[in-house]
Amino acid sequence: MRVKFDTDTKLLFQIGDPLDHACACYIHNEMYELANINAINLSQVVKKGELPQFIEACKTLGVMGFDITMPHKTDVIPLCDEVEEFSREFQCVNHVKIRDGKLIGVGLDGLGMAMAIEASGAKIQDTTVMMLGAGAVSGPIAAELCKMGAKKVIILNRTVSKAEVIAKALHKYFDDVTTVTDGLTPEAMKKYGPETELVVQCTNLGMSGHEQDYEDLSFVDLLPKSATIADVIFNPERTSILLAGEKNGLRVINGMGMLVNQEKAMMKFHFDIDMGDEFATEGEEALLIALAMRQLRTRRLEAAKGGRP
Repeated sequence: MRVKFDTDTKLLFQIGDPLDHACACYIHNEMYELANINAINLSQVVKKGELPQFIEACKTLGVMGFDITMPHKTDVIPLCDEVEEFSREFQCVNHVKIRDGKLIGVGLDGLGMAMAIEASGAKIQDTTVMMLGAGAVSGPIAAELCKMGAKKVIILNRTVSKAEVIAKALHKYFDDVTTVTDGLTPEAMKKYGPETELVVQCTNLGMSGHEQDYEDLSFVDLLPKSATIADVIFNPERTSILLAGEKNGLRVINGMGMLVNQEKAMMKFHFDIDMGDEFATEGEEALLIALAMRQLRTRRLEAAKGGRP
């Protein structure tokens, strides 16, 4: 790492609880090195309810900012002086910078996926988007895609009322966007498939270690041949829905693109640096190494609990 450990070294933290399996610091530090920044990011456990004390300590120490995982993504919002509008709307902030004593917060999950879709060459302007799931990342992703010109958003979720909350939020910012909500069922997916140009899979269906998966993906056969399918999941590299898309010759994007582009957005947010084209390869490599490190740490922790050396 290109850290000088002097009075000019910028200090940032990755906070959350627990952080036993956290690997984000490694990725952030690799990005700092790629950009030749004299900065370091450290893991720090901050328990729920301790955010105010942590923030005061950051101000005292001149900390540049911090990145957030559970359980603080919502709790930090009322403690910030400024919060990006979509992040406030969907109650999710995962990065905070401190400037002149003020806390500025933003959530970059949605932007990361939107950037990955845009970078793939997929059409976003004037498209119809089908969001599968209405969880924490679905709203921010949909909002960013609308910001990039999507004109219709179909939100399918097992609990339709959660999809309606996202639709209502989108209408607050995008008067000209049409929204449709329905259940996450094979019938609904097939109903809206022929008009859908971009599918964004936002559930944990098909994720490694998760037993449940889509039982019926026949709607993929009804998508236009120019359609794109993006998945927030990166493990496995190809989920069942992406495999179905590839079989039909569609463009597919896995969750790795979302994570890598989130790192690019993070560098812009914290340091106002636009990473070059080389960031994608380096970022993916850093993510894969970090995941391997997390798996190794998990095995060590499990061995320690079992009393094994």
